[in-house]
Amino acid sequence: MISNYSKEIINDIIFALDSTTIIAFIDSSGYIKYANHKFCEISKYNYGELIGEKYQIFDSTFLYGDFFYGLEDSISSGNVLKGDIKTRAKDGTFYWVNTTIIPLFNEQRKAYQYVFVQTDITDRKKTEETLQETLKELENSNKELQDIKNALDDSSIIAITDITGSITYVNDTFCEISKYDRDEFIGKDLRKINSNHHSKDFFKCLWKTVKRGEVWKGEIKNKAKDGTFYWVQSTIVPFFNKQGSPYQYVSIQHDITDKKKAEVMLLRSEKLSAIGELAAGIAHEIRNPLTTLKGFTIFLNSMESDVKKKEYYTLLLEEIERINFIVGEFMVLAKPQTIHLKRTSLIPIITKVCKFLESELNLNNVVIELVCENEDVYVECEEHMIKQVFLNFIKNAIEAMPDGGTIKIKVFINNNKVQITFIDEGKGIPEDQVKKLGEPFFTTKEKGNGLGLMVCFKIIQMHNGKIFIQSKENKGTMIDVSLPYKGLTCK
Repeated sequence: MISNYSKEIINDIIFALDSTTIIAFIDSSGYIKYANHKFCEISKYNYGELIGEKYQIFDSTFLYGDFFYGLEDSISSGNVLKGDIKTRAKDGTFYWVNTTIIPLFNEQRKAYQYVFVQTDITDRKKTEETLQETLKELENSNKELQDIKNALDDSSIIAITDITGSITYVNDTFCEISKYDRDEFIGKDLRKINSNHHSKDFFKCLWKTVKRGEVWKGEIKNKAKDGTFYWVQSTIVPFFNKQGSPYQYVSIQHDITDKKKAEVMLLRSEKLSAIGELAAGIAHEIRNPLTTLKGFTIFLNSMESDVKKKEYYTLLLEEIERINFIVGEFMVLAKPQTIHLKRTSLIPIITKVCKFLESELNLNNVVIELVCENEDVYVECEEHMIKQVFLNFIKNAIEAMPDGGTIKIKVFINNNKVQITFIDEGKGIPEDQVKKLGEPFFTTKEKGNGLGLMVCFKIIQMHNGKIFIQSKENKGTMIDVSLPYKGLTCK
């Protein structure tokens, strides 16, 4: 037996529910068995009009149809249904209710009636609809701005940082060129892609400029995740809050890596032209007396019987040959020079050079690893000149690894170019010296003259190709040679 105190609590709960919640009892056939005052109030039907009626009288054509037909199957297992329902009142107006349908079971575990517990959410739904319409209007009105943003995203490298330099946004193009995922940037700063090419003062000046609220423009060399470098033309724009202080910075960048490479190649080409003019003027003049010196040295050596003096003559001949070799390199640089290009299979040239250097490789405990996508790759070249280039690169790599190691030679097709990459495990070259490679008489060797690499640049230029060198101290050197691709099979 329920005490008076318990009855009072139950009556209070029923009163509270009736005051705030829409409640109805529906039998298994869908007929209304009970509806509280709140139900009558929102539906605008009186109690007598509701009892014994099908719940479909409230059908707004928005949700019903098969809803009630599938109701018994859906909750016969004891599940409670929840959802938002749009309903039509007696006067034809519509209202929204958040509905929870609770099945009640008999002893045979069959639902014999359902309790509908509902909350009026009409105002919330109207607010949502108004918000959706507002957003749609904003979307339409901002279509032009969106088009501009899409165009920027497609054509530019974009990053946004807050006042502290922490990254808040990067676009797909930024991720593509840096080879980092977006998650690896957000919350970090741009030091992640610092190439260490620029001084600390360079970046101090950059940040001072944008923090003053001024736009900064300049060229920046960055380092991608895979260790490669790229150049961007950057414009950094500060954005201001209501107090007139910068609160974020938008960086709009464009890839100028190819342009910077072209500038380096142009500068090197101009230097090659200058040294070529010098070579054309003096090479023949040197070779004439050199031939005489060599001839008389050989004659005197043949007439000499003193073993010690013969050693001197032999040494003189070796030095004359060395001078003759240097003059030969000058002759390659001399302008004009005609070469006869012939369509030639590339891999056999590389293997011949490796075979020629086999004894030197074994002596220095160096192994060559050749990787190629296809062994039948053709280029147009003067075979002896290309051999000279490859010979120079491999010999330099051997000398860079006094304790032995591996030289990787990779050959692959890239954008209608044949890419030949030489990678060693040597001591590497300081970055400030890499850009000087190929300049007249610049060398990192104690006994070198710098002409060998300079001749290589000249030969590849004559073959309409390019050379690009990357190196890092104690990390080795990578030389990329690209030549026009002339197919896989002989025509």
